[in-house]
Amino acid sequence: MISKVFTKNLKGHKVLLPILLIALILRLYKINYAFPFDFDQEAPALAAYDFFINHKISLIGQELSFEGFFLGPLHNWVEFIPYGTCNLMPDCVPYFFTLLSLLNVVALYFTSQKIFDKKTAIITSFVYAISYGALATDRNVASNFFVLLALTGLLYALKRYFEGKNLFLIVGAFISGVAVVNFTPIFIFPAIAFFITAILKKEKQPLIFVAAAFAFLINYLPLFIFNIRHNNLIVNSLLNFANQNSAKEINMDKLSFVVKDVLVPYYTNYVFHSSSFIFTAFGLVLVAIGLYKLSKFEDKYYYFFPILIATTILGFTAYGGHIPDYYFQPTLIPFVLLMALALKTRILLAVFIPIFLIMNLQAQASYSTENNYQVKKEVVKRILASTEDESFNVYYNLPTGFSFGFDYLFRAMRRQYKEGAKNLYILESSTADAGRYMDTFSDKQVSTTRIGAFQIVSVK
Repeated sequence: MISKVFTKNLKGHKVLLPILLIALILRLYKINYAFPFDFDQEAPALAAYDFFINHKISLIGQELSFEGFFLGPLHNWVEFIPYGTCNLMPDCVPYFFTLLSLLNVVALYFTSQKIFDKKTAIITSFVYAISYGALATDRNVASNFFVLLALTGLLYALKRYFEGKNLFLIVGAFISGVAVVNFTPIFIFPAIAFFITAILKKEKQPLIFVAAAFAFLINYLPLFIFNIRHNNLIVNSLLNFANQNSAKEINMDKLSFVVKDVLVPYYTNYVFHSSSFIFTAFGLVLVAIGLYKLSKFEDKYYYFFPILIATTILGFTAYGGHIPDYYFQPTLIPFVLLMALALKTRILLAVFIPIFLIMNLQAQASYSTENNYQVKKEVVKRILASTEDESFNVYYNLPTGFSFGFDYLFRAMRRQYKEGAKNLYILESSTADAGRYMDTFSDKQVSTTRIGAFQIVSVK
């Protein structure tokens, strides 16, 4: 009986299968060389090492760019699966996240269909499957990878709440808390938009809102415990952050900068991998048409889409710190859904599809990098092979950020370098002049080997 129901449902969604296949092929293409291994990837690797080797589990995740801020542990715990599978080496990680990205496609498809219709679902999931911006996010394997999945859960929960299923307000609030605490603090804007939209429902139960607030806040318990154990480190950091990064005033110049210089180019690059005027204008026309069509829906649930985008814009207008474009990642689904509403018009869809495919597939085909996990792994393996069983030391003379990942790989391969060892290896960038080491170590045997963005200077 269950198999018949499953088969029947699958037949109604056959179009999802080729979209999933396309998404899989694009994400597997160059996967070994597209996967980075920098600070964002090393943090969960170290957590996995502590869990499997030292039998320790932490209540916090990685530290954010502002000192004293930490994410929750959930993202690190998820990565225990690929690290445990591959004997603590990162080899399984990109494949594991590729499978999770397919889950994103499925969730986006069915959520979009629930909210609108099948055609909108097809267009939305198709854009996510092929967009080079989506590919880059999936390959980066950072905590904000889970933003899309969290937002689809939020959209679904809010929809069910407006259909009269009040308990889904609690579910949506919990999902919001999970995302804000464990994936990215900027998910606070979808959480605010979620509650603002929920208040617009005519029939409201105060106790449900109280329970929803509790469901959101319960996610902070691990960080709360950590804060108590570390002399209010997080609270003090929060106060410092608020003091340093709050704008003195909200003005039109800042609002214009956020929209014109950050948000619009981010959206245009996500869809067309270009921020030229013609693509920007085309994208804005599609969004405007989408907003017009959205205004025809009588259900106040649909207010969530413009409220989310507006809340995020106003939030960052009041923010005094640096605003990278990826801070607007939680608004991508509403943006793409608005475009999808416009693209249900055949003429617009016929114009959009070839441009979208050409721009994004070309970006995918031309992608290249010399600083990635495979390169760093090869550097470490070359050093270990050269030392055999002898002691060695490694010194990093690299640009800022380039040295992340190496320490963990030595640890995972069960070899540690130490001061005063017999062999010395200096890691330089591939463009640096390593000839000066010939004079510095004139009494030693000095040789250099270039691997990707790095060169190994061996002193024996």
